[in-house]
Amino acid sequence: MLKNSNNIKIYEKGLYFLSLGGIGEIGANCYLYCCDGKWIMIDLGLSFADEQFPGVDLLVPKINFLEEIKNNLEAIIISHGHEDHAGAVAYLSDKIECPVYASSFPKLLIENRLKEFGKLDSINLIELDSTKNLLLENFNLRFIETTHSIPQPQAIVIETKYGNLLHTADWKIDSKPTLGKAFNKNSFIDLGNEGVLALIGDSTNADVPGFSSSEEDVKNELHQVFSRYINRIVVTCFSSNIARIINITNAAKKSNRKIALIGRSMKKNIEAAVKANLIADAEIFISEEEASLIPKENLVIICTGSQGEKRSALYRIAYNSHRNIHLEKDDVVIFSSKDIPGNEKSINALKNLLIRQRIEIITADDDLVHVSGHGHAEEIKQMYNWTKPFISIPVHGEPMHLESHKKISEASQVPITKILQNGKSFKIAPGDCAIVDDIETGKLIVEGKYLYDSESDFIRDRRKYSYEGIAMISIVINDDLTIDKNIQLSFIGLPYEEIDLAKNTFQTEFIENYLKLNQEQKSSDQNVIDLIKKNLKIALKNILQKKPQIKIHLIRK
Repeated sequence: MLKNSNNIKIYEKGLYFLSLGGIGEIGANCYLYCCDGKWIMIDLGLSFADEQFPGVDLLVPKINFLEEIKNNLEAIIISHGHEDHAGAVAYLSDKIECPVYASSFPKLLIENRLKEFGKLDSINLIELDSTKNLLLENFNLRFIETTHSIPQPQAIVIETKYGNLLHTADWKIDSKPTLGKAFNKNSFIDLGNEGVLALIGDSTNADVPGFSSSEEDVKNELHQVFSRYINRIVVTCFSSNIARIINITNAAKKSNRKIALIGRSMKKNIEAAVKANLIADAEIFISEEEASLIPKENLVIICTGSQGEKRSALYRIAYNSHRNIHLEKDDVVIFSSKDIPGNEKSINALKNLLIRQRIEIITADDDLVHVSGHGHAEEIKQMYNWTKPFISIPVHGEPMHLESHKKISEASQVPITKILQNGKSFKIAPGDCAIVDDIETGKLIVEGKYLYDSESDFIRDRRKYSYEGIAMISIVINDDLTIDKNIQLSFIGLPYEEIDLAKNTFQTEFIENYLKLNQEQKSSDQNVIDLIKKNLKIALKNILQKKPQIKIHLIRK
């Protein structure tokens, strides 16, 4: 854990970049820029939890540093509506005191989540007109429309007295996007002619050679795939991928099928897309109850769960625990998504469960049912050729993605490329660029609508329990300091073989050692608890070769 900055004065002069999330990882994007003491934040997103956080689905970045700069934080700007860029706003709204700017669609998504939490009025959420500049005290922000897998994605040009910065956010080159205009390189060429001091760029697909495919290709492929099947079709994708859902809708319409939306976030995002006039065929959607009544050849289900999340709609459907939707042999499940690194095991487990039920699985390895919303290596190379920055700061990616991005920037003759870590404050100008400060970083876990530190005791306990199991023991000591013969000992998460031997060994050794204690030692709860723990540990280690967590209930009559 890094310490909070003790030297805010260093930021009074100069141009700085700081990430509180999003470097060395996929998700939790949270980037700060400082110019002569004034700050802006770009994006405030969440990320998926992995196996080191048992029972947890979501994480949000720890933004304690905002308390130190709250009087100088001018704005939070949301680049687009994906949850890894905007999803933490509602969870962290109590810590936000400055205006939050977002275009109309991401603003709707944020409002929906704020309503769920009863916090709609807790922040000053302002609709951003990306055709106009946003003028702040030490920053002039202008916006370049890009193409991505969600409506209204934009790169952000940050004009300062020290030079121009380009924060690309998520982007790709798509000449035929389902939503929005075709990618226009001219704005980036013009920016390059103006001069770019630093490019802070998406690294997600920097290790993938060539160019990404167009969403138009997925549109055509989905129609072909749907035409091959007469059974029920299930498609799982990211709920915020509105372009994909529109293309699924088109394929369903051509195949004379109705669509049921399953999953809370899926329904909420489609409601927002309909409200924003991004989806015109709203009559094609039916309720879950209706879906259970119509012929399966006339049904498409779009649901959450592409990452194998245990609380997702597809997970419940696959385990036959959904109230209205049940799959049958020869139904088809299409994974119209990419596996987020770290989720491979849970995704494969879900696929295997479906396959055992004789349900056909289709992924992007079989048909072109998914294209990434992030540019591949050749697209990133083109961005450098257009903008010609002096400094490259790769973000939004795991270490392997960042290193691949660095190789591209160096091959593009960028003079300085710097791979940072979350919490490392980087001075961009004036003078030589350098890391100047360490800021506290980390993650908060989402439990319902509450947040807890990722190193909370109960999370550490969950980890320990999941690795080694639990031994629970209740012992009653009578008034005369004798031990009640009814010792209760139970185990969770330990193998059953030789459990009885472990119990008997413990009881024999403990009683023998307890009888050796004098009256004062027997009267001390702590002495007795220490003795119980010592003897139980020895028995379990020698017989079961395990070191479970031990919970002791000592009762005195």
